[in-house]
Amino acid sequence: MEAFVYIPNYMDRMIQQAISQVLTGLYDPEFSTNSYGFRAEKNAHQALEKAREYINAGYSHVVDLDLEQFFDRVNHDYLMNELSRKIQDKRLLRLVHSILRANIQEQGNQTACKQGVPQGGPLSPLLSNIILDKLDKELERRGHRFVRYADDCSIYVKSKRAGERVMESISTYIEKELKLKVNVEKSVVTRPWSTKLLGFTFYHKKGSKGISVHRKSIATYKDKIRTITCRSKPYAMEDRMMQIRQLNQGWGNYFKLSEAKSVFSELDEWVRSRVRLCYWIQWKKPRTRVRQLHKLGVKPYQAYQCGNTRKGHWRTVHSPILLRTLNNAFLKKEGLLCLKEIVAPKAVNV
Repeated sequence: MEAFVYIPNYMDRMIQQAISQVLTGLYDPEFSTNSYGFRAEKNAHQALEKAREYINAGYSHVVDLDLEQFFDRVNHDYLMNELSRKIQDKRLLRLVHSILRANIQEQGNQTACKQGVPQGGPLSPLLSNIILDKLDKELERRGHRFVRYADDCSIYVKSKRAGERVMESISTYIEKELKLKVNVEKSVVTRPWSTKLLGFTFYHKKGSKGISVHRKSIATYKDKIRTITCRSKPYAMEDRMMQIRQLNQGWGNYFKLSEAKSVFSELDEWVRSRVRLCYWIQWKKPRTRVRQLHKLGVKPYQAYQCGNTRKGHWRTVHSPILLRTLNNAFLKKEGLLCLKEIVAPKAVNV
């Protein structure tokens, strides 16, 4: 079954929000303290700090559980049965059930949803936490150290053998009791620094383990920058700068928890090179490049040599002349916001 997103209209969203507010007050106080997703005063950074605490306490292996298409596989009967344990109002139960059974349009045909929690509405995060709270309680009963953010669950143990035992027993529990499916291919028992948790990973530092940005998160960020600075897209430089600024604001504020700050410096240097490349390609013709370089204070003979170079674009943007003219101060004045200004503003010297 393919993933689907339910896009509620204004009235649907208002009703779901009202239901969510009532049910949150009923369920949230009893949720596990190790559940960090979609909860007030809980966030991903707290989950990562807790995970690091376990790792530094000697829990050197992690059981990384992956629930296969979780939001699409939630059993409606099981969920409604769980809700009916606390909710006495049958009208509310019928309303929640009708939201779960909202029609799906596929190739022009509408069919009722038979399983899964529709994503995109205010109610679905709470319903997912209600389902997985039973897993949290089971892990607590067994005395495990774990963190869970939505359907991402990591259990910390002291050896690979213990991790394999936990993987087998918890997978059986999830499939039999919660009626969900564990993705065997993606679920692993490994070292914490060999896996990804909420976009981060862990690394060795003196005396302990630190938090860093995972390489896949860096690759995703670079792909987005490549799209913004793509030479085939006729964006004005102001638009490119605005898009980079918006991306860096969100990405930097999320990943500023990383203790490996050199990652941000390296990315900033790479982004500046991509922006210089945009300027160089935008100038296009040799005479335009010569004129622009001359405007930026380059001596005429140097501007002529650089503007008529036969070197490749990427090599040219790293030339001393362009590094001096399209320098950090110039790019900042043009509107470029660097990651390091967000994650460590006091340490930035341009």
